[in-house]
Formats: sequence, structure tokens, C-alpha cells
Amino acid sequence: MNLWVLGSGSSGNAVLVETERSRILVDAGLSGWVAIPHDCCSGQCETCRVSVLSGQVDDRGTAEKGTVLACQAKVIANAVIAFDHVPEIAKRAGTVTGIATLASDIVEVTVTLASPIDMRAGQYLSVKFAGFPARDLSPTVQFDGSAGPGELVFHIRRYPGGVVSTQVGATIRPGHRVQVRGPFGSAFLREGYGPLILIGGGTGWAPTWALAAAARREQRHRDLVVIAGSRDIEGLYMRRSLEWLIDDGVRDVIAVAENGAGNSVLSGRPTHYLPSLGPEDTVYVAGPPPLVDAVKLKSRAASARCYADPFLPNAQPLSLIDRVMAMLRRPASAPVPAPVATPVQATPVSAASARRQLEPAAGIARPAAAARRSQVRSRV
Repeated sequence: MNLWVLGSGSSGNAVLVETERSRILVDAGLSGWVAIPHDCCSGQCETCRVSVLSGQVDDRGTAEKGTVLACQAKVIANAVIAFDHVPEIAKRAGTVTGIATLASDIVEVTVTLASPIDMRAGQYLSVKFAGFPARDLSPTVQFDGSAGPGELVFHIRRYPGGVVSTQVGATIRPGHRVQVRGPFGSAFLREGYGPLILIGGGTGWAPTWALAAAARREQRHRDLVVIAGSRDIEGLYMRRSLEWLIDDGVRDVIAVAENGAGNSVLSGRPTHYLPSLGPEDTVYVAGPPPLVDAVKLKSRAASARCYADPFLPNAQPLSLIDRVMAMLRRPASAPVPAPVATPVQATPVSAASARRQLEPAAGIARPAAAARRSQVRSRV
């Protein structure tokens, strides 16, 4: 069977790949020396989402507005597929140059790289603080929309028992070495002319703010609706960014808290304040899987294009090397977290909603899809 692959949207030269039936699209491309962008290979990150321009593929439940996930879909007939051009995956080294508290359980970590990494607003990186396992984090910009050369700004939620998050400000301090790899993800800003609707819940505000700032720099002709949500008012740490957007002329800027309201903060959930959607709209959503799934459902019903970035806890423990490095960096009195012999069974999460493994609680087990990812592709 023949598979034609276009490497940058629907324009450019197609590469013909001869392959057999039932082969995964990513593997079929690689057999013909065509690297379709991918990361997790378990249907979580959506880095590999491609457009099916003609012919047929077995979408295996991943079809969405003429696209499929190439790490899941299979060849069943002659077909033509295309993927968006994205920066090539690269590695960079850097150091932590700043740590600031944003809320009682959220910190901002600034990393300065030795040389910048090419990526699009909304994509994410695999970030490894020396002595700790890697985590998928979305770089954002400062609260005034700025970012220095080689500067990466991350918003990290501290989870009880978190292997990485609990050490920010303790073991992980300014000067700590960092390695990043990427970029990954399909929820990045694309050229267009219709309205943009951006929704961020919790630390999902990080990629949402990166998208909003980029849209105001590069696509000011597009109407913009921005909705930021949190469990409570204290969690709305992004108010300075919201004020920046209002000052920059964005009319529809909404802050929402599930518990409490007041001082320009509305009560409820972000989905309660979504505008009426239509086929001309492009929606970006990042944050807890229930929020992401609800927005995707509403977008699909309205035939609006939706790019999603769901955040999930991660239970990847420290490796032996990481534990030794952490022990060397800690004071003698500071205990090193012990590995968990029997992890607690987590509630199963569908591959469609489970994008990234972000923060670890030592006793939370990964969903099956995430386990498969770690077996098939190493993020670091």
C-alpha cells in the first residue's frame, strides 16, 4: 500500500512511502525515512496529530475534524496525510535563575538556557532538574508578556508527596542545573483569521498565557476571548496577566473561581462562560482533564476546531542515579524519598483525555497508557 506524507500542512512535496496494511502511521513514515512528529506514542500528547487529506486510515477512535493520531491510526488503504511544520526536537542545558511564589501551592521557576530552544507558543518541554526525574512542563512568559533570550518560565503546582514539586525552593534552588528536551505537543498557535478562545484552568494558565501573549504580538487582527479558572480566588494567581490583556485592548477577559466570587471574579466554572461557538472559532484549552473534556465536547458540538492540553499527575519515581544525586545535594539530615513498593491503583483515564504526566505523588499509579509510553519512548 502507498502512503503519501506531506511534511508541512497541505502544501509542499509529498514523500511516497510503500508500506504494508495495519502498520501504525508513525512506523510507516519512519520505514520510509519520514519522521512524523511524535513523543509519547500512547495517544496522550497529540504531538503526532496529522490531517488525512485523501484515502482511508483506521483512526482507532482518534478521529477529530479530519485528523487522526499517527501513533495510533493504522494503514488500511492508500492515503495522503499531512502534518504541521514544527521545530525539530533538540536538547538544551541551563540553570535555575529564579524562584517566586505565585500562590500557596504554585511556584514560578525561571530557567535560563545556555542557548535558546526553538518552539511555538503552547508547546511543552521535557524538563529534568538534575537529580530528579523529567517532567513535562509548558514554558510561558512573564506577567507583562515579555521573555528574555533563552529564558523559560514555568508554573509548577506543589503536590503533597511530589518528588519534584516539593523540592522547588529546597533542593531545587537558583543555580540548579537543568536539561530540557523538545518541543512537543500540538496545541500551539497557528495562523488564522477567526476568533481565538483560550481557556486555562489552574497551572494550565501557563500555556494559555503563552498563547495569548503570542496572539497579541503576531495576530492582533483576531478577536480574542480569554478565560482563566481556579478552584478558589486565591488560586487566580494570573490576575496581573489578565490586567495586561485588558490594558492591551482585549475586551473579553474572564476570571472564574468555583468557590467564591467578587473583585471582578465570577463564580462557577470556565465552561459556564464560554461564548457561543461556531465553525469559524479556534479553541485552545489547558488544565485538568474534566475541564479539557468538557471544552472539547462543546467545541465538537459546534464544529469549532479545538486544541487541548490536559494536565495529569505523574507517579514516576526517582531512578537510582537520581536518588544518589539527590542524596549528595541534600543536607545529611534531609531524608531522601524512599521508592514505593506497591503503588496505589489510580482511576483509569482515557487516552484521549490523558495528555501529560506532570507532577508526581509517590503513591499514585500511572494509567495504563502512561505506562506504555514509558516502555516505548524515553522522554529524556
